[in-house]
Amino acid sequence: MTGSITRAAVVGGGYMGGGIAATIAGAGVPCVLIDIDPATSRRRVGELLAESRDWVDKGLLDAAEADVVAANLIAGDGIEESLDGVNFIIEAVPEVLELKHSTLARVSAAAHPEAIIASNTSTLPIGTLAESVTGPERFLGCHWMNPSRLIPGVEIIPSVHTVESATAAATDFHRHVGKRPTTISDVPAFIANRLQHALFAEALKLVDEGVATPEVVDEVSRNSFGYRLAAFGPFEVADMAGLDVYQACLQTESAAYGDRFASTPLLEERVDAGDLGLKNGSGITPLASHDPQRVSAIRNQYFRGLTALLDSIDGLEDLRSAPAKSAPTPATDDTSA
Repeated sequence: MTGSITRAAVVGGGYMGGGIAATIAGAGVPCVLIDIDPATSRRRVGELLAESRDWVDKGLLDAAEADVVAANLIAGDGIEESLDGVNFIIEAVPEVLELKHSTLARVSAAAHPEAIIASNTSTLPIGTLAESVTGPERFLGCHWMNPSRLIPGVEIIPSVHTVESATAAATDFHRHVGKRPTTISDVPAFIANRLQHALFAEALKLVDEGVATPEVVDEVSRNSFGYRLAAFGPFEVADMAGLDVYQACLQTESAAYGDRFASTPLLEERVDAGDLGLKNGSGITPLASHDPQRVSAIRNQYFRGLTALLDSIDGLEDLRSAPAKSAPTPATDDTSA
């Protein structure tokens, strides 16, 4: 299995696929972007190069990196015509199982037998997609986040067929192009979307029950627990608050709302063992074992800095008011959350 990826391809030039290809090219790796036909591929590459120049003007991208993107982003002629010498291919077509199956079958037939193949699916199990891949041992999921050029996290999802060398090579490659890959288990929706869609489902219930408007739910979310999540994950937050506190909260909520708020053995066993989090030095995460004063100082520095950053962004608050009537901007074909 390929240990060093020197040439990549992205199949599907939409919002996500185009951003993935531009990111790879910007890291100095030649990347072929393949869309529905050669003309569409050339047009999309032109759009991405224009976007890079615009980002330079806006201070979002260094001019040198934009030049690297231009030097390495290549418009492909088609799947069968453009995979020669490519040893890593990411499929990024829309989230339709039949389309992904047919695309992956074509990719695996045209690619070198040692080339690693990945899908940027948001929710479809990798084991299911592997059914259409010749050589499923070289196939895995690489779930990038929207916007793909800016969000660092990528979920690396091997199936039961994937060999370790393919997972390792894909992980190393994503680090090389500036991402922060995390290897996870192959379950529907993986981790990121399972979490954020659970939050969205609960937000829908709050509105449908008449508890709050969408605007109120969004305001509470971004000004409270949402503040924490860029620096601290849910288990770290629970360790800071106290696992016994979270246990008591879940008891109240499960009594009111049912099993979707029920505790699990992980929490019950930790509390029973006296592992309450930061307050007594032992919890679920390593954070619980650190000096509470140091944790608080770092947390407070993050909150203060985040507030200053949000206050400095021009136009952010304007997004929460109705714009003046004007011609709508066409929506992008985002295929990954």
